[in-house]
Amino acid sequence: MKILVYGAGVIGTLYAVRLQDAGHQVTVLARGARLAEIQQHGLVVEDIVAGIRSSTRAATVDKLDAEDAFDMALITVRNDQLPAIIPALIANKRIPIVLFMLNNPLGSKRLVDALGLDRVLLGFPGAGGTLEDHVVRYALIRQQRTTIGEPRGIHTTRPKVLADSMSAAGFPTRIDSDMDGWLSSHAFFVTSVCAAIYLAGGDCKRLSRSQPVLELMVGGVREGFKAVRALGHAVHPFPLKVLFTWLPRPVSVHYWRRFFFQEMAEFVFAQHARHAVTEMRVLAEECRLLLEKSGIEAPALRQLYQAIDKYPSAHQPAE
Repeated sequence: MKILVYGAGVIGTLYAVRLQDAGHQVTVLARGARLAEIQQHGLVVEDIVAGIRSSTRAATVDKLDAEDAFDMALITVRNDQLPAIIPALIANKRIPIVLFMLNNPLGSKRLVDALGLDRVLLGFPGAGGTLEDHVVRYALIRQQRTTIGEPRGIHTTRPKVLADSMSAAGFPTRIDSDMDGWLSSHAFFVTSVCAAIYLAGGDCKRLSRSQPVLELMVGGVREGFKAVRALGHAVHPFPLKVLFTWLPRPVSVHYWRRFFFQEMAEFVFAQHARHAVTEMRVLAEECRLLLEKSGIEAPALRQLYQAIDKYPSAHQPAE
């Protein structure tokens, strides 16, 4: 396939590298300093688990023109950057599949309204990491596969085709029949976690020692998942459903206390939380809209989202 990867942060870089190495023709859209880094060094990634670093060359562009033709566009920008890129995607009619792989609590409606039901696919990455200088340091998340699905629960062959391509590129992948439910569930989870990290001063190990904040975080996720169900969706993915809705609250708190004490928590959650404050504020506002629509009372989430509102903004990484 001829693939445009729109955004060259951690996720865009990693997926571009693996898809290119799997034999696809990849073009990366990046701007500014990040574009210059890629043109000088290539796409450099380091697997922190295996300790292996590699560099891959790919074509680059700094904008999407109306006549640019690709088989698929993989959108990996932050949620708060979506409004800026939607006009270019609307103007371009030559990309039949646009896979949005990002935090998106409100799901498919605004994307389908803009681009059409026949063009939009929803997804989420199964990796996390950091961009340090020109190197993306990453780890695949064992509990969270790359997930792809149709909007509004429709059924086509498109997710299967893309899932096969992702699997062949080394990403464990699954297809979900309710991506709107998956994305709203994940948004309540990630905003609660980031808010708890903010309340702990941006320090995961300090969070692991704070019983009140851990209990607040677990309570917030449980409230969010209750809202997801009230809106007519099942809670996804399954591991989070088990941790926050099946297990007793003290067990969930104990699990997350141990998790946040590990170095992986700093790598997967804290660094992103500190550098994505604007995105977290947008996600919190969208989650508030879902709460209002659901009618669910959410005192823990109100406290957590106040922490997001108050946390000082940091430098935002490039696309």
